[in-house]
Amino acid sequence: MKKINMLSVLLLFSIFLYGCWDVVNIEDRGFIVGSAIDIEDEENVKDPKLTITNQMVLPAGMVAPSQGGGGSSKAFINYTAKGKSIYDMEVEVAAISSKAPFYEHLAVLVVSEDVAKKEHLFSNLLDTYIRDVNIRRGMKAVVAKGDAKDLLEFTTPNDKLPALHIENLLNESSKQVGFLKPKAIGDLEEFNLQKESYVLPYLHIKEYLEYKSGAVFHGKKDKMVGVLNDQEMNGLELIEGEHTTKIIEFPFKEKTFAFKVIRLKSKVKVNPKNIDKIKVTIDIELEGIIKESFKQEDFNDPKVIKAVQKAISKEAKSSIEKTIKKGQEELGADIFGVWQKLESKHYDIWKKVKDDWEEGKYYFKDVVFDINIKTEVYSTGATNKTK
Repeated sequence: MKKINMLSVLLLFSIFLYGCWDVVNIEDRGFIVGSAIDIEDEENVKDPKLTITNQMVLPAGMVAPSQGGGGSSKAFINYTAKGKSIYDMEVEVAAISSKAPFYEHLAVLVVSEDVAKKEHLFSNLLDTYIRDVNIRRGMKAVVAKGDAKDLLEFTTPNDKLPALHIENLLNESSKQVGFLKPKAIGDLEEFNLQKESYVLPYLHIKEYLEYKSGAVFHGKKDKMVGVLNDQEMNGLELIEGEHTTKIIEFPFKEKTFAFKVIRLKSKVKVNPKNIDKIKVTIDIELEGIIKESFKQEDFNDPKVIKAVQKAISKEAKSSIEKTIKKGQEELGADIFGVWQKLESKHYDIWKKVKDDWEEGKYYFKDVVFDINIKTEVYSTGATNKTK
């Protein structure tokens, strides 16, 4: 009996001793921080051949010369593979790299406009990433004008890793300029399940990496259907009312002024009394300061302040109207969340129109928007006059 007990103990200890049999040393891991997906071959329209580019960190390139690093050496290497599925391409990338790919630090997924415009393709690719337990659901997704892999080559003196430069650009643009908050793949899964239209950052390379536009995805069609320019994005951001810090440029007495929004409050009400012409009222309150102008004005004069506030409200309303018109007439996408208001406040009406909201009879096209904007300029910066 004692022998049996001793044998059991030895076996138990052996289990603990071999508990780390599958551990990979950190120096043998290849840390992937960004992925880009492009279409390689469109001969098969329904099932095109794709390329995936994975950005792997080279730690030596991240160390400053004073710390014994290479200094000017490259901080990353991009591996590109071809295939018809993510899994096929991942296997190929693993085969050509000397390190085991490690995806838990994957920060951004970049897809080309061509990928985004293929019906069901983007959502199918997202599903693969979402189901991978090693990938964070907080990973950001963006659309690239041109080849997605080019974005993973763009560096700056401050950001040696292109993928992290993209992530920093998205975060800072949202905080400092008031651009739409970047969306994670976990959010996109919810949009796709609900067949909800949404907007992703649309990036392209000029002298720098530019983020001023938005790629619009149609929920029912399950693909990208167009792009919002910077003014149209501004209108959408005002409707959503989530961001307080943003700049509105507006004309006043044939000159250009800049108004910095410090506080933004937006309220959307839906009145579905007439199902064929559902009414939506948008009430927006703006508070902020005049940051810049090219004309000297006395902002202590109540008449001047009143005229400036009117000009700001007019400019903001114009941006919103252009965005709504494009959403209704060109894109056919309710990116303003009107359907959510109907579903939560008027569910009986929503049941009647939901199948024809963005298609078919297309109730959303006939929605009437009433926009009311109240602006208050409570400060003019450092002085009471701009010079």
